[in-house]
Amino acid sequence: MSSIEKDVNWKTLFEGDPKNGWMHSGIGIFSDGHIVFESPGGRAFIVLNPQDGTFTKVDVDAAVLHGITVLQNSDEDSFWICDPGANTPAQLLLVNRKGKILRKILRPNTTEGDVVTWKPTTLAVVAVEGPYKGDIWIGDGYGESLVHRIRPDGSSQTFDGSTTSMVFNCPHGIAIDTRGPEPLVAIADRRNKRMVFFTLDGEYVKSVSSDSMIGPSSIAIRNDLLIVTDLYGAMLSIDLEGKVEILVPSIKPERGEGWPNQIIDGETVAPDVRDGAVNSPHGVCVAPNGTVFFTEWYFGGRVVRIY
Repeated sequence: MSSIEKDVNWKTLFEGDPKNGWMHSGIGIFSDGHIVFESPGGRAFIVLNPQDGTFTKVDVDAAVLHGITVLQNSDEDSFWICDPGANTPAQLLLVNRKGKILRKILRPNTTEGDVVTWKPTTLAVVAVEGPYKGDIWIGDGYGESLVHRIRPDGSSQTFDGSTTSMVFNCPHGIAIDTRGPEPLVAIADRRNKRMVFFTLDGEYVKSVSSDSMIGPSSIAIRNDLLIVTDLYGAMLSIDLEGKVEILVPSIKPERGEGWPNQIIDGETVAPDVRDGAVNSPHGVCVAPNGTVFFTEWYFGGRVVRIY
C-alpha cells in the first residue's frame, strides 16, 4: 500500500511531564525497532520500546536534541544529534545509544562553535552507493538559513537557496529522497512554506508547495511518499508527482495565544491535546514496515505512532 489511510491507527507512546520543560525533539528508529527522542528539557535522550512502552533515559552533552538521524547499518546504533544550542555553542554530535560521543562537527570552515549564527536543526547522510556516499547535508535552520554539504574528505560546500528563485528561510528539515530513479536532497524550507529538491551534487531540481503546507519541518520516507510534519498544523504526505495531502489534521486551524502551549490565568501551560489530531508536529521517522512515529513540540511533548 503506497499511502496512509485517512483513519490512522493512532497510539500515543509517550507523554512528558510539562514541569520538565520543552520537548523540541527529532526522532529516529534503531535496528531493533526501538525509537530514540529527546527527554523533555534536553541534556538526555530516551530509548523506547514501542511494543510495551518501556524506556530508558540516557544523559548526553547536548542542550537540545532538535534533529536526530540514526545511521543505517551501524553496529553501535549510532546517531547524529543536531543541537542548535540554548545559550550554549551549537554542535553536531555523533553518539551511540549509550550516549558516548563518537564525533563532533562545528560550523563548517570554522574551528569554534558560534552560538549566534550557527544553529543547525537537521542533518542527512547519503547512504546510496556512488560518488556521493558519505556526504553529510546540514540545515542551519535557526541560524544563518544556509545548507552545508560536508564530504568524507572534509571539504564543504554551502548553499543559500538563491538558485531556487528565493533564498532559504529556515531550512528546518533535510532527508535523502530515494523514491525516484535519481536520489535527491529534500529540504523543508519552513518559512518559505515549500519543499525544495536538489541533486546529490547540489543542483536545483524543483520546489513543491500547497495551501496545506504552512510550515514544513521534518521529513521521512514511506514507500513512494514523503511524510512531512507541518509544525503549524498537520501531518502531510507528498507523492512523486508533488501532490500534497493532509494525513492527520490539526486540532484547530488557528494558533492561539501562547502556541504551541496555551495561556491560562496569565500562565503558560501545556496545551490540551487529543488523539487523532496534532498540535505542533515536529520530528518524524518511518519504520521498515511503514509505521510512522512523530514528536510534538510543547511543554512535556508527546510521541505518537500511526500506521
